[in-house]
Amino acid sequence: MVGTQGNRRTLYSKKVIIEAFLLLLQEKNLNKITVTNICKVADINRGTFYSYYNDPFDLMRSIEEELIEKMMNTINISGEENILNELLKLILINKELCKIIFNEKNSSHVLNTVLNSAHDITIAEIKKKLPNANETHLEYFFTYSTGGIIKVIRKWINDDMNIPTEEVVQILESMNVMSSQ
Repeated sequence: MVGTQGNRRTLYSKKVIIEAFLLLLQEKNLNKITVTNICKVADINRGTFYSYYNDPFDLMRSIEEELIEKMMNTINISGEENILNELLKLILINKELCKIIFNEKNSSHVLNTVLNSAHDITIAEIKKKLPNANETHLEYFFTYSTGGIIKVIRKWINDDMNIPTEEVVQILESMNVMSSQ
């Protein structure tokens, strides 16, 4: 059946739509991409696109939600001490997608969402390092830390992920140590 979840035609259609969209995102900002652009590159008709997505923004949300789900599963499996390393490995596995999604111009919320989901674990870790900090200070430190982590990950991605994930984690951990002193 056409349109059935898991149907080969459905999977193929979604795949070519996403590939075309990601190709266009390399050239244009999201708000400049039209359904017509996507259909032309994917070599599909508009009806096929609208069978799965409302517009390019809906398509972007769908891609981001799938990536968030993968990252959240990684966090849940990896345990608190390996979260960053496992996230970086997942980004590396999805290198081309992440280069596009985490590009500054696309202003994706994926990293924010994932890092904020680790809020309680992170706050508990910060409390251990700063036992006298009040809740307000802990929240500010969390915001500062996650903002820095996002920027470092984006830099790593923009630098074509040319240093090992373990080294990026060491850099981030050393920054955390320095900022908590």
